[in-house]
Amino acid sequence: MAEAAQKRSRRLSEKKIIEKKYAYLLNIYTEDYVFFASAEKGKVAETFPLVHNYALTYALGFTTAPYYFKEQLPKYEEQLDLLNEKGIYVYPAWQQKGMRRLIQYNTTDEGYLSVRGQSMGIPNWGFIKAIGPGSLFTTIVLSSSPLEFPTYIRLGKWMSLCKVSVSELSIQSANRKASDMLLNVNDLVSLPNYFISFYNMLPSRLLKGAEWEKAIDGYVVELDHFSYFCPESCYFYH
Repeated sequence: MAEAAQKRSRRLSEKKIIEKKYAYLLNIYTEDYVFFASAEKGKVAETFPLVHNYALTYALGFTTAPYYFKEQLPKYEEQLDLLNEKGIYVYPAWQQKGMRRLIQYNTTDEGYLSVRGQSMGIPNWGFIKAIGPGSLFTTIVLSSSPLEFPTYIRLGKWMSLCKVSVSELSIQSANRKASDMLLNVNDLVSLPNYFISFYNMLPSRLLKGAEWEKAIDGYVVELDHFSYFCPESCYFYH
């Protein structure tokens, strides 16, 4: 236990917090059904009304994963930690409008060898709750240097097409006690004392409506009537 704690403390001390000087508002419009297995409840695989920031970071092309894995073991921290050194951070996206649809599927097992055995009359079936076309998600990206963004990205297990609209925001350092942002628990430099909504999902938990007993470091980003407090975050801080 003590050795594990020392390793964790050493890993946290190596995380670099680089000041962010640029902020971008991203509106993401779905042009097809988007499916993530955010939660699986019996025969239903549900997509939460959000997009995890790790998925967004890969989709925007800020980091990549190899096409071939020798073992089914994700290496998020190794691949995302490169962005901490560049001073780039993508927050999770929350749904502004749109709907989700329940879709039933019926499948049969696939294999290299097809053997005709006695039928048991039990198909492989279930339901998928996916995000519908025409939905809008919003997120914020902070960076220490100017960034460029793709016009289209693909999201989810179905690699669904989404259009990206980008607006640059004004940004300034600030200290606040509350944030309406959707936040990643693993990435927050200061963990909140209270929160309103909590999403228990993989690869990490997300929360919304966070509050702290003392003011914490972060950034206020603004554009016209749009204003948010972005708490200081970096990938896999905890």
